[in-house]
Amino acid sequence: MKSISRVVFVILGFIIATYLILALSLTQGVALSYHQDSKITQVILDSSSLEPQKSTLFSTLFSYIDFVSSENQTFIRIEQSDDKVIVIPLKKLLTEVLLFSNFPLLLLLSVLIIIPLIIATTKQRKLEKTITLLNSKTDNLLSAFNLDIPKYESEISLARLSHSINSLCEAVNRYKRDTETNIFQDKLTGLADRHAYLSHLKEQLAEAEKTDKKQALLFIDLDGFKQVNDSFGHSFGDEVLIQVAERLRTIVRNHNLSCLHPINGIEQSLSRLGGDEFSIFISDLNNPSIAVNVAQNVLHEIERDFVLGNKVIKIGTSIGIAIYPDSAATPFALLQMADVAMYRAKTDGRGIFRVYSPDMGSKMRRYHYLLEEMRLALGSNNFSLSFQPIVHVEDCSIDYFESLVRWHHPVEGTITPTEFIPIAEESNLILELGDWILFEACRQMSAWYNAGMTRVRISVNISGVQLKHRKLDEWVIETIEKVGLPPKALMLEITESCFIEASKETISSLQNLRTKGITIAIDDFGTGFSSLCTLAELPVDVIKIDKLFIDQANDNPKYNKILHSISELGHQLNLKVVAEGVESAEQFELVRKMGIQCVQGYLVSKPETSNTVGSKVLRTNINHIAATGTNIWLPENEPATRPKLHSV
Repeated sequence: MKSISRVVFVILGFIIATYLILALSLTQGVALSYHQDSKITQVILDSSSLEPQKSTLFSTLFSYIDFVSSENQTFIRIEQSDDKVIVIPLKKLLTEVLLFSNFPLLLLLSVLIIIPLIIATTKQRKLEKTITLLNSKTDNLLSAFNLDIPKYESEISLARLSHSINSLCEAVNRYKRDTETNIFQDKLTGLADRHAYLSHLKEQLAEAEKTDKKQALLFIDLDGFKQVNDSFGHSFGDEVLIQVAERLRTIVRNHNLSCLHPINGIEQSLSRLGGDEFSIFISDLNNPSIAVNVAQNVLHEIERDFVLGNKVIKIGTSIGIAIYPDSAATPFALLQMADVAMYRAKTDGRGIFRVYSPDMGSKMRRYHYLLEEMRLALGSNNFSLSFQPIVHVEDCSIDYFESLVRWHHPVEGTITPTEFIPIAEESNLILELGDWILFEACRQMSAWYNAGMTRVRISVNISGVQLKHRKLDEWVIETIEKVGLPPKALMLEITESCFIEASKETISSLQNLRTKGITIAIDDFGTGFSSLCTLAELPVDVIKIDKLFIDQANDNPKYNKILHSISELGHQLNLKVVAEGVESAEQFELVRKMGIQCVQGYLVSKPETSNTVGSKVLRTNINHIAATGTNIWLPENEPATRPKLHSV
């Protein structure tokens, strides 16, 4: 359309220019005819010989000029008297003036008009070619993005190109938004991930430093979530995490803590850090009670039932709170301090929150120090085993020895198991340490067995971490075969809480071991939500009553009755009952009267080294050992009623 307009414009311009040149030539010719030396001469004709010019296009265009004709020639009348007329021959005028004077001007004007037309036409063709190429390229891009290609009649349409570019811009922006969302968003819950959360914290802390305001961070860790995964499967666990995220979103909105990302719309004040760990950020802590209120709201919401299909699941949460700038001044440090406070909440009983204080930091440093030292100790033989005898109440004959690990630190001396065992379990170092304990205990018992103690067993404590990560039956059988220990000489002690959480595979492994002759004991019975189903269905031979009941039984009638009930239950189910923590003669007499078969505690003996056990057991009463396969271990502080010992 623009090409046609341009051609019309050029033609009109040429016509107008031609008209102007002709008009100029006629005017100049008339004027030049009055000059004597002009080639254009005036002619005097008889007026009777002239007649008016017939109407033509030329005469019409130049109607202001008086055209006349005579003998087929056209003249321009200049002057007229009665019988004479002064005229100029039109042909002569046009030849002399137009051809030799104004024609070059006309030619120049034509060139000036045509050349830009040619240039413009060339540019137009190039532009159309470029537009066609761009449309083709954009069509390919639209196809790559699975977008609809616009339908236009012409391939060189700028409107089509504009439409395509707009569609591509929208697709690119959408792709950018989706990409940022995929990069910075937790795939399961839709919350901000750890990286995006830390970036947001960095911006917020920088702003808080300028305005001198306080902020807070809540570190939220779910209690009991592992049991949900183990009991119902990871699909149920994922659904619980999704519901937790939704409840936390509601809390963030209700407390006006929301801060949405301007591009991807992700909630920046709430994050799933990983696993079952979440975090909430409070950007303006104008009152310390805000963090406390949010934490209490989180505790309440997470404790509500989670309904998944026809199942109702209960979990809890422990929360750590860190305050900026009191607790830390950088995002990572603030998160770490909140994590420290969360661990304190778990240590103090779970289902609560704790605000970070400097003394918590020293405990965390102690934790990491011991963790690193433990790794070194495993490679430098700083661990050793002690053995505490468990004896029959009636004659103090040895039933078995419990192997207990000890850590002799080269600088700090003895580090208690109550301090390093939890660290080993949390870090999974208990797996490597447990391998060493089982091997050393079985190796030592193999030596005592070969020395004649054929009716004595060695007991090894198994942690929940080992139950989860080890194929128990294969691991134990492989170890005792290496050292040549008969299965009947080994007992495995597992705490009651671990039995409750044990998987079907673990129970099957325990049953296999029991079938081969290995004894299974429930340790700390009575403290792990005791269930009669545990005793009725699990492969158990021995129950060890927790020290708590022994300590309280003489002073508290209720504990006395519970202790008596446990003893009776053991007899009815044909289970051996062992009383832990017997430290006085009164406690010894109490458990003896209740019919409890065996006792363990400092009254009988503290844990001893293998050399001490060998000296005390294997070098005395040799005939007794040969006849019975065991020996006597008299209490260090004998009870009031000493058991009668049979001489051999």
